[in-house]
Amino acid sequence: MGGEVLHDSFGFFPNGDLQDGITNFTNSDATYVSQGGPHASRDFGYINIDGGNGGSYIGQGLFYPDLNEDKTALNKDYQQITYVKTLTLDSDGNKSGGHIGMAPYDIDNNRIDQRSLGGRANTFLSRELNAGDSYAYVSGNAGWSTASQSYFRHLTIYPPSHPKYSRPHEYSRIGYPDPSIYYSTAGPEVTAEGDYRLTIVNSSNSATTFPNIGYSTPVGTPVTNGRAGATYPYYNYLHTYPTDWTRISSQLITGLGNWGIDGYRSMPWGICYMRTLVLKNYTYRTGPNDGSFGMANFFVGPVVGGKTYSNIV
Repeated sequence: MGGEVLHDSFGFFPNGDLQDGITNFTNSDATYVSQGGPHASRDFGYINIDGGNGGSYIGQGLFYPDLNEDKTALNKDYQQITYVKTLTLDSDGNKSGGHIGMAPYDIDNNRIDQRSLGGRANTFLSRELNAGDSYAYVSGNAGWSTASQSYFRHLTIYPPSHPKYSRPHEYSRIGYPDPSIYYSTAGPEVTAEGDYRLTIVNSSNSATTFPNIGYSTPVGTPVTNGRAGATYPYYNYLHTYPTDWTRISSQLITGLGNWGIDGYRSMPWGICYMRTLVLKNYTYRTGPNDGSFGMANFFVGPVVGGKTYSNIV
């Protein structure tokens, strides 16, 4: 069944219906239009975005998901909904289009990047790793990227004694970006002992040594291949925005994980809160970018009791 969600309970995102104007959504490309939103019976207007060139637009309001006591799982499933509309075509005749979602942050207000998340080449150190070592030895060789771009070759580490980053193959900033640690394009090389050697390099793929990270990394320490991808979880992606108000709805967001692997069906491990995120005209960022589009009714809410949020008013 659908549900009506009024202002005082309009999802979990403050002022998502724009009843208080552009509060939480200020940006140099954004202007507030007080009428003409998607629902005539409850019209608080919309945000007008001119151009954009794919630049990111992060709102100021905070959404805190409901996590279990040890912060390892969501207590509820969630859905994100946004209404969009192309207002004017660009000079090449293209409609607007792009990526809308959420920007995730940890408890220390650090934005969470895919390179800090596990899920790719999850394995363990097969030998102790110390500051000054030229190689990291690991148990498994599956799934390690050998791409030339360094941002695909982070060695992300979960030191067992770390107070925040010890949970295996979930969230750790050690490897990216505190500090950034890379392995070579050779990837894992088998040794005579049967484990695999990763050569520690800098971002230019030149040999260097393992830095002092302040925590011991004994045999059995979890490691993963931190790899760049979609910078944000784009839950409300739509390639082209129609010229009528159109509802974009996410899939069910059902747990914690790596959004680049599970197709935007999770929030990231390590999450504390999220902000709204828009990549402005990202579909046509190489074009003239002189068109405009509208956005309204930013909604994030738990999916419980049979709700489908088919009519967010």
